[in-house]
Amino acid sequence: MVYTGSIFIDLIVLLVLMLAFARHEADWEPTTARSGIYFGYLNPKAVLVFLPQFALCRLLMYWFWGFSQILILLLFFLPLAPLLHRFFYVPWRKAFLIAGCFLGYMIFIALAIYRERESDEEARKVDEVEEFRLERERPREEGESSP
Repeated sequence: MVYTGSIFIDLIVLLVLMLAFARHEADWEPTTARSGIYFGYLNPKAVLVFLPQFALCRLLMYWFWGFSQILILLLFFLPLAPLLHRFFYVPWRKAFLIAGCFLGYMIFIALAIYRERESDEEARKVDEVEEFRLERERPREEGESSP
């Protein structure tokens, strides 16, 4: 399932990557804006720019799982480097490096979502088989107890 905490973890991972690779070039430091809980701990510009994108990416990966997750990750990865360059003043080379590392992180997230959904589907199939078996046994039990 898509949890709001996991979306904030995505944002924290991106900010840590920005800190690690573009410490001196990027505008990654938190500002003094205190209009919300997340503004106290995260960069408000990063929250406003990337949080809707992360939420949409996770939601789409949960709804359309399987091979479509590859397309979703590509559509998610393509605007990431230009957004880093435009809003955080990260040089292009480092923006693509950060976006590539973050794509690697999101691939692990996509695999986790895929495995979760696959196990849900297997559990649903087992439930359907159990329901079918119980439906077949009910007439036998009713037939044996009636005479």
